[in-house]
Amino acid sequence: MKRLTTVFILVFSIYPLFSQQTGVLNGIIIDKYTQSFLKDINIQILGTDLKTRSKEDGSFRLTGIPVGTYEVEFSSASYQKYIQTDVVISTGIERELIIELQGISTEEVVIEDSRFQKPGDVTTSYKSLTFEEIRRFPGGLEDIGRVIQSLPGISLTSDGRNDLLVRGGSPAENLFVVDGFEVNNINHFGSQGATGGPVSVLNLDFVRNVNFLTGGFSAKYGDKLSSVVEIEQRAGSYEKFFGKINLSGTGFGANFEGPISKKNRSSWLISARRSYLDLIFNAAGFSFVPEYTDFQAKADFKLNDKNFVEFNSFGALDKVRFNNDTEEKKQNNLDILKNNQNSYSAGILWKTLLNKNSFLITSVARNFSNYNFSQRDSNFTEVFRNDSKESDVQLKLDYSSRLGSSTFISLGGAGKRLKLNYDIDKKADTLYYIDPNTGNNIIVPAVTILENINTYKAFAYAEVVQSFMKRLKLTAGIRYDYFDLINKKSYISPRTSLAITITPVFSVNLAYGIFHQSPSNIWIVGSEKNKDLRDIRADHYIAGIEYLLDESTRLTIEGYYKDYRYYPVSVSRPYLILANNSGFETQNSFGLEELRSEGTGNAKGFEIFLQKALTNNFYGTLSFSCSDVKYKAYDGIERRSDWDNRFVANINGGYKLGTSWEFSAKFRIAGGRPYTPINPSDGSINYDLYNTETLPVYHRLDVRAEKKFIFKAWTLTTYVDIQNIYNKQNVYQYEWNPFKREIETNKNLGILPTIGISAEF
Repeated sequence: MKRLTTVFILVFSIYPLFSQQTGVLNGIIIDKYTQSFLKDINIQILGTDLKTRSKEDGSFRLTGIPVGTYEVEFSSASYQKYIQTDVVISTGIERELIIELQGISTEEVVIEDSRFQKPGDVTTSYKSLTFEEIRRFPGGLEDIGRVIQSLPGISLTSDGRNDLLVRGGSPAENLFVVDGFEVNNINHFGSQGATGGPVSVLNLDFVRNVNFLTGGFSAKYGDKLSSVVEIEQRAGSYEKFFGKINLSGTGFGANFEGPISKKNRSSWLISARRSYLDLIFNAAGFSFVPEYTDFQAKADFKLNDKNFVEFNSFGALDKVRFNNDTEEKKQNNLDILKNNQNSYSAGILWKTLLNKNSFLITSVARNFSNYNFSQRDSNFTEVFRNDSKESDVQLKLDYSSRLGSSTFISLGGAGKRLKLNYDIDKKADTLYYIDPNTGNNIIVPAVTILENINTYKAFAYAEVVQSFMKRLKLTAGIRYDYFDLINKKSYISPRTSLAITITPVFSVNLAYGIFHQSPSNIWIVGSEKNKDLRDIRADHYIAGIEYLLDESTRLTIEGYYKDYRYYPVSVSRPYLILANNSGFETQNSFGLEELRSEGTGNAKGFEIFLQKALTNNFYGTLSFSCSDVKYKAYDGIERRSDWDNRFVANINGGYKLGTSWEFSAKFRIAGGRPYTPINPSDGSINYDLYNTETLPVYHRLDVRAEKKFIFKAWTLTTYVDIQNIYNKQNVYQYEWNPFKREIETNKNLGILPTIGISAEF
């Protein structure tokens, strides 16, 4: 033990005895509204004398920067000052930035939030995360979804998943957009018909920023009810070849990047990763073993000064193996839905600068998923098989123009062709739920589906952003959605928001909008009658304030009300609304039964978010969410949502010690979710008692320590991340065990230490 301690101290205390190492920062500056390149923008690395100006093509380059983490200021007389935080300079790779600046309008009071700027068409419910904020987040496992879960308005799910449950919504209500392409799911072992999963497919090293909108979002986004996750990826290096090898808490991978043409600023970026969870699960004696591999590629081409092309793709190979060498493992595996998947998304985007005030983006994208689900009974007979292939190809046009210093318009549309192949066989299932009217067990009927469907979706939108009277900014838009697979095909969604600037550091924001979402494809094919389903509707009412305590600290407080209509509900299970469909993890959570659009609900609450950007080596956030979410299913009885925690609080902060050490921690506490009590004598459940009990309060603490080793031509980063450091056994659910004839308590993860090692060269 003494020898191990000595080695540990030596490894983490040695600092390479070189002279001061330096790195390089370069990038491009563009106008946020027109996408044109900006010249003569002042660039200053705060805390140093290093500065420069952008060139004619918007590019800039600074060399000889001492390694460390900096704030970089971008300023001009014609544009709002912007400060990019968390810019890490190292010897391993040149740091690339893409900066979008907003012009100063004569009809606007300039807001002094230079570190917290929002897009011009966003008024409420907006948060943004940089690559560095996600990478260093304690307990985040470098996973976008897990880090977003700590933002306000998000309810809790299992520790083993990254589903987003936004302001009373289900895991199916979130839109993911990757560099302008709509993506069905960004996760390994993703949920069919929803957007969550255990771990993200996307390599965090590709990510530049993540923008998260939780309500009242723009008319250009639709077919989802609760949130938009915009993932903006970086380009590869325009200067020279770089690489990175990474060992994280879940897998091993490598990235490589380099220029296609230095002259035309064109580049490529690729990665591949393989999990080692199968090694851990086998060694620990688990009854099931997940394996996954993913790949990702991006290339961008500058054709000329007006035309730019980007190519993006990512994919995943997922497989679950079962160890059935003991009777206990066989019994445990009966509760696990086998989920093997192959999936990919790819797209090409063409951006054309039409003139100095407008641009057009044309994109073609394809998504494909092959699901292979299976479940067996106690006799090892297959009772559920779902072999599904879902794919789509979408052509989309987006036009944007600045009509004057205070008026901005955008409009566009898209057509999508969907190809759906289903081979599903589900046996009748007798549930433990008892119908109180008859005293009999509820039976979910058998279903066999062999479908080969070609269908279409389309949408169009128009939006205007107008500033006037110096203190008001009005956004108004309208959206049209069409879905050919259901009988009522067309829907209109008007939206509007208003930002009122009281002072340069204080504003009041309001938003209202109608949002529609088509039923999941798998729900529609579950019964011939399900083509009568309508688009689900949610009306958003939002009001909030923003206050800038100082240039690096912002406080936002928001209240919201969401009114749900036409949510699909089960006829055979009168208590079930598909907003509460058990996380898409069991054979009965796919909606393969007769459904009707008769569900209603409402979600109301308020959120407080305090954010301190990194300055003076310290950063942190504090969020508190309070909610009340209720739904009515087919029986017309109002019940609490499965996902309603009532309150969730998160505190996250960190401190940088010099240029090589960083320490951080995150504490989370949440009210218990509702659950339905089980009769301890026979496991039966009276659905009149559905969601009438509450799980214990959830809380846990995650801590992280990181050390960087700076060498002459490369950088080594190591970290230790300990989730749930005091080993709190948080209850996830209570479940009847038919073999032991008793109620079992299923718990979330206990203490989980992980290590990470990455080398940039």
